[in-house]
Amino acid sequence: MDRFPFKTAGAHFVYAKAGETIAVASSAIGYANGSIRVTRPDGTASNYTTTSARIIDRAAELLGPSWPGSPAGYTPITIPVDALTEGIWKIEFFAPRGSGNSNDINVADVSATGNWIQPTGNTSNYVAAWDVSVRGSSGWLTGRVYANVLNLTISGNFTTSTKGFYGINYVLTEDGRAYRVQSNGNNGYAFTFFSNNNGFAVNGVPTYKSLNVVNTTGLHDPRTLDDALNKTHKIFYNRPNADLPETANAFVTGPNQQMWLKKNAILPIITNVKFTGVEGTEGKISRKGAKISFNSSTSGSFQIVIPVSGGADRIINGAAVQGYNEVFWDGKDGNDVFLPPGPISPLVQTFLRSAEVHFPYIDMEINPRGIIIELTENNTTYTVNPANTNPSEYSDVVYWNDIDITNAGTGTDSSNPVINITTGQHSNTNGHKFGSYNTRNESTQFGNDRSMDTWAYIESERTTQLVNIEILLADLRIETITPDLNQYFSNNKITYTVRVYNDGPSAADGSKLAINIPAGLIIQNITPANISGAVTINGATTVGQNYTATLNLPNKGAIDFVIEATFTGGFNQVFSSLKASIMRPPDLTDPDATGKNDAGPVDPDEECLNGTTATIGICNNIKYNTVNGQEVCMANPIVPISYTLSPDGTQIENSALPDALSVQNASGTRTVSGSITNSGIHQFYIKTTGTNRTQTNAIIRVIAPPNATADGPANLCVDATGNPVISFQGSIADRSYEFSYRINDGPIQTITTPTGSNTATIPIPLSSSGNFTYKLTLVKDLATGCSVVKNVAVTVTVHPLPAQAHIELIQ
Repeated sequence: MDRFPFKTAGAHFVYAKAGETIAVASSAIGYANGSIRVTRPDGTASNYTTTSARIIDRAAELLGPSWPGSPAGYTPITIPVDALTEGIWKIEFFAPRGSGNSNDINVADVSATGNWIQPTGNTSNYVAAWDVSVRGSSGWLTGRVYANVLNLTISGNFTTSTKGFYGINYVLTEDGRAYRVQSNGNNGYAFTFFSNNNGFAVNGVPTYKSLNVVNTTGLHDPRTLDDALNKTHKIFYNRPNADLPETANAFVTGPNQQMWLKKNAILPIITNVKFTGVEGTEGKISRKGAKISFNSSTSGSFQIVIPVSGGADRIINGAAVQGYNEVFWDGKDGNDVFLPPGPISPLVQTFLRSAEVHFPYIDMEINPRGIIIELTENNTTYTVNPANTNPSEYSDVVYWNDIDITNAGTGTDSSNPVINITTGQHSNTNGHKFGSYNTRNESTQFGNDRSMDTWAYIESERTTQLVNIEILLADLRIETITPDLNQYFSNNKITYTVRVYNDGPSAADGSKLAINIPAGLIIQNITPANISGAVTINGATTVGQNYTATLNLPNKGAIDFVIEATFTGGFNQVFSSLKASIMRPPDLTDPDATGKNDAGPVDPDEECLNGTTATIGICNNIKYNTVNGQEVCMANPIVPISYTLSPDGTQIENSALPDALSVQNASGTRTVSGSITNSGIHQFYIKTTGTNRTQTNAIIRVIAPPNATADGPANLCVDATGNPVISFQGSIADRSYEFSYRINDGPIQTITTPTGSNTATIPIPLSSSGNFTYKLTLVKDLATGCSVVKNVAVTVTVHPLPAQAHIELIQ
């Protein structure tokens, strides 16, 4: 546990002008490693060890520094200031131990008005008395010296109020206001005293709580420079001098740094409050939240109260910078519940705290009388005027929240009230009192090993502004993709119907529809149909294989898009994965399709990831359909049709299959194969049970086998006339065929019918007699490619001519 988390070598800062003189002295200079280091604004440093600048006792301290012609208690080291060194100097007081650290926290039990004791050994880590003064042409000046942090030790005697710490300081804030602060008898034995604008904070935003442990997490280091959200206030021993400039050149952590001193105070006010969805739509809010923007007249802490009908009001606290500010609101009420969808018009209340001062007490065991913090009037005399009823000119109201402290609310040592964050308490009456003067060991005191925070501020007038916003939530869907395949074989045509639906409850105006048509299909028409409600279409465009449109979809609004597409070539084609998607407009929550893209909805696939890192998004906003077309001859096997399980299901289903087809399942894939035994057109689908996110529709035309006859004369004579032939005739007129045949079991020969004819003839040779058998072995339909084995024979007998007759004349 570190009582001094922000150790310094007693660092102080002094503002001095050209022609003035800085005077320094301490009770430790010259003892062992005791010294004083003076660093000019440009970083040039001088180290002094002269014993003549030693404050030797309480009497000398009270007499103060001497000056030629006016001797006093001690002779300080004097450093003249010129035009090049005008600004803020850093003065460091080293104890006899020097620059090393020490765990020695034991000091003499001496009254503040008594004669203190300066330890002189080389292990001593304390300076009992120190002085930084500025001398001008007219004498000594006050209100020029300040510290950012004081590491102090007093006697660890908790028995009586006389042993407490009663330091009085003026704390000057970065926004130009000052408080008189009276420690009023607290006792931390060894403790750190400083003031900032946000106490124990998270990312610069005050937590407005004391901590149950000694913890500097969230405390801005007072030894470092301020930033936009973290300001360390300046602790003056006297009223700040009226001639302090607004800024001055300084050495804080490095040379020639600009440091604020006395700024002109600005009345705190918040204006121009706007609610904009995180994706950029003013007045529209999704469950991704909203940006609340406002203008602040000055830096400070703010509070925004969003009233919630039927729920707990949402209160947002934060740190504001002067000018434009943004704060995130997650769209939830005070109970961490999302606001329901719909329009709301809350009277949003805002106020700004300026000149906010926090006093984090690290390991302050007791504060029985409370700290007194009083706002001074807004002038250069810093008047403390309790009679002034204007709270922006005088207030002694302070706040605290000790709810997390062990034993808070029990026993006499607890703060009371434990939580004081609304109306505050007058610090002249109760300035965050805790602990009591008693003989108990320090480890049993209420503030021991704790981080206590007390704060005060100037609060702007609470203003209300009517804000019209709408919480948007809508479940957008591609309901179905239905292919009509009735003209697949007759007109080489597929007609798809894509149904889009908004299941609400909010309207989804500006939703983006995209339909990607598979390669091989030629888009003929895309026509809206079956429009319900006030659905409207804007910017419909077809480019290549892609159709896009912007839709205004009211609650429960639906619309069909009928896509007529044709194809060329054969019927054995697979038109894979027609894709249809509907994507939400900005700042609307789609329950299963709201991505994390900071730019808003630009890619439906990313939206369907819904914030996950999966490679495939699962949502009802995207669907796919594949058409598998085949033409096969009866008894021939189909090309196997495979379907992979959709990621949003666990089982595959299909409609009734034609006879003789079978299914095989392996590793989430279903394959349909086999030979169809019935001719005609057969259709079926395969999909994942309970969803049609992905679906395959199959259409198969099974062609009956061709038939043919063979015909010819049975008997002929050699050299018969009339050109007799064998005829092969297919079963369908005007269809071309190919016939395979043999003559007398000779080699297979083929003959093709003329185009548009179903008959082919083979001349019968008549040059010799004999029996000739013409056997039809195969017939092939040239239009379909289907063939069938035949065994049809025609036997022709060619008879020889009779012998020539011998004619005799009979006398």
